[in-house]
Amino acid sequence: MNWYNVWQQRHVFAVETNILKKRQLVFTPFIKTNQEGFLNADFRSNLYIDSLARYYRYRNLNVLANPGFDTLAYSSFMESKLKNRELNDKIYLTYLTELEKLNVGYQRNKVVNTRSKEAIYLIQQIFLYLYQKGLISHKEMPVYRDADNRLYDEIELEHKTELVEEEVFTLNYAKYVTRIVKHIKDLSVSQEIKDVLMACFKEYSCLKIDFTTRNSKVINIFLPKPEELGALNAIVISPKYCDILEYIAPEEIFAVENFLIRNNKPFLYTGNYVINPLTGKEIPLFISFRYDMTFKPLYSTQDIEALEELDVPINNIYALDGTLINSDFLNGLSQEEARLEIVKVFAEEGMAEVVYNYLKTDIVISSNDTYGAIFPLANLNGEVITLEKHIPIYFNESFRKVITNETTLPLNAEILEGSLNSLFCHGVELILAIIYDNMADIKNVFARENIKELASWLNNVTLVVKKQNILDSLLMPIIILSILEAEEGIELLKNLEIVITDNLYDSYGNQIKKAANNCIKINDLIASYGADAIRFYYFSTPIQEPFYFAENKIFAYKQFLNKIKAIFNKGFLASNYNLEFPLYQLKNKLYDALVSLNLTKYSEELIEFVKNYLEQEQLTKKQAGEFLVLLSIVAPYFAEELHYSFINNRELLIDVAWPI
Repeated sequence: MNWYNVWQQRHVFAVETNILKKRQLVFTPFIKTNQEGFLNADFRSNLYIDSLARYYRYRNLNVLANPGFDTLAYSSFMESKLKNRELNDKIYLTYLTELEKLNVGYQRNKVVNTRSKEAIYLIQQIFLYLYQKGLISHKEMPVYRDADNRLYDEIELEHKTELVEEEVFTLNYAKYVTRIVKHIKDLSVSQEIKDVLMACFKEYSCLKIDFTTRNSKVINIFLPKPEELGALNAIVISPKYCDILEYIAPEEIFAVENFLIRNNKPFLYTGNYVINPLTGKEIPLFISFRYDMTFKPLYSTQDIEALEELDVPINNIYALDGTLINSDFLNGLSQEEARLEIVKVFAEEGMAEVVYNYLKTDIVISSNDTYGAIFPLANLNGEVITLEKHIPIYFNESFRKVITNETTLPLNAEILEGSLNSLFCHGVELILAIIYDNMADIKNVFARENIKELASWLNNVTLVVKKQNILDSLLMPIIILSILEAEEGIELLKNLEIVITDNLYDSYGNQIKKAANNCIKINDLIASYGADAIRFYYFSTPIQEPFYFAENKIFAYKQFLNKIKAIFNKGFLASNYNLEFPLYQLKNKLYDALVSLNLTKYSEELIEFVKNYLEQEQLTKKQAGEFLVLLSIVAPYFAEELHYSFINNRELLIDVAWPI
């Protein structure tokens, strides 16, 4: 019997409408497709989330676990262009077919194809949402370009080749960086992964000190190098960001007003000053339009040119041997020792607070290529205008840009070249996966009901991410969802369980790819060994570790399943008390493995149980039924077939209660 078709007919994988059922999202980022399916044999994540989803359904949770396909990724797009000269559904249907053969369950109307109008509509709406809030800017800036002329943000280190000036879109998350960082630090991942993510922000610690002016006004100054406080020679105020009149000495008011009107000098002395809390010296306050911040401290080791223009004496705080001088209780200490000491003393005395700032607060989201979701913006006489009424803008089958209702496009407006890069598109995949099937009815992606729907599913998430893709598949969703949280006033990132997967290699340690001539024909494997033997084999290595594929090893798992079938062919006993306690222990061990998301341990315990007990003992029918439920997590088709043939031919395994 074709059990996969039976599962689909019985809607085993369907998301339920029962609002009282606890929801569970099990997600792995969209597959970057090619014309020939899983040639690299890397479907570990898909098998993993399928097995977890099966367990969650047994526990009566409402589960969403469906695949998505990045059919506008560079490789997918260019392969279609070279082979077919058109975009078509073959690019992802091949993958769907292979996933079905591997018994990976999904609800068919929730499969996401990123080249569909619905998916592009949603991606472009999210882009416009951020653009209209002033978080996305179009500007010329330094970006990295590779040999294929593709653009990358500086955090994508492996792609760096040359630095060029380009017109690009950037997403600025400065207002939300504290929230983003907190979410990252709360993740259930190793410190190594957190460090990689945190490195993207260029975090540095500051000492926030309250300086008091001679007219009793308080200025908060952030010192990234607090050990150089003795070298703080001047403070500059920007008129763009504060009411500077309250910091001006009365005798300088006329000069200040003239400076603000004419703006003909780089700096102007306010006649005011603050006292350096370390040395007791007076620090003069200046005004300047040059600095893009409220208060800019000027040190002797920095901003030398500015200090020379101000005619301010430069305080030397470093001796020839690098130790500090002219710095009160820091004298004689090295720079690192001085930093630790001043932070400790000033914090203990309540004179300062340790805070963290970030040098990087925006990210490039432009691609130079004609692939991906097209910008919903146009250039009209040098001005960027939105095409909100026209989205989705997409590539048709012959790679022509198409917009809806083209006749109303503003005169002389040209759709901006390029498209959104994978950082942005993968950053919105979680949102896309949740509300994709409702897109036909959605007029506003972030209407209140849709935000609530997102929050409901994001309340419990198991996210399986490849180690080499953590920037676009983990960092970017956190950035996008953190912005949404703040803007919409709703908590979206609560119980986020992260599983990081490692790469898959051949038995010689080479990555499996066309260029290495070591690709896998998955259909041949399934025909030779069966899908469930392959599934068992893939769980033989922890998903967090590298997997070295060797076809000859699958045969042992085929033999193992045949052994179980032979045990069932023996028939069943009326009772067997010898198996009661070992089976009870097995249930507990498997439960612990599932709670820790360890499917390798789960598989090993099943194999050990068969070896140590079932090869010697005969099951009762009740024990056999319970064992098959446990087995169905990793070998669903095989377990369903045995259940139908030996236990009950009127119900599916999913209808059986999970053995407590």
